[in-house]
Amino acid sequence: MERYAGALEEAADGARQQERHYQLLSALQSLVKELPSSFQQRLSYTTLSDLALALLDGTVFEIVQGLLEIQHLTEKSLYNQRLRLQNEHRGARGRWRGAARRAQGALGLCAGRALPGRRSEEVPKTDQIEGAEPSVALLWR
Repeated sequence: MERYAGALEEAADGARQQERHYQLLSALQSLVKELPSSFQQRLSYTTLSDLALALLDGTVFEIVQGLLEIQHLTEKSLYNQRLRLQNEHRGARGRWRGAARRAQGALGLCAGRALPGRRSEEVPKTDQIEGAEPSVALLWR
């Protein structure tokens, strides 16, 4: 009796699987109808039926799920790398700005004083020609 009940369950399970196969095949055929005719000719009934059976198996969905997980991990890693690089660049930019401010400050201090150096004989002549004070003429050199 148990044998008989087991055989009935297998038959019902097989019928459900066959029905699901026909549903998937029908859905695939409707999708193929939306393709250009050059592609429709390449997808035979057998190919669509094999694809429907592969979808019934569930292996395809497991593979896709695994690929999705890999994609999410990769995206998360790339995002974290991007944030790290942005922070590094922000720090480097701040250091450069600080160095530029210090250099500007040093130039500002030097601009108020006469820089030590040799004053040639031509500078006083230039002063006389331009009518400028000797200290101003040094800054223009």
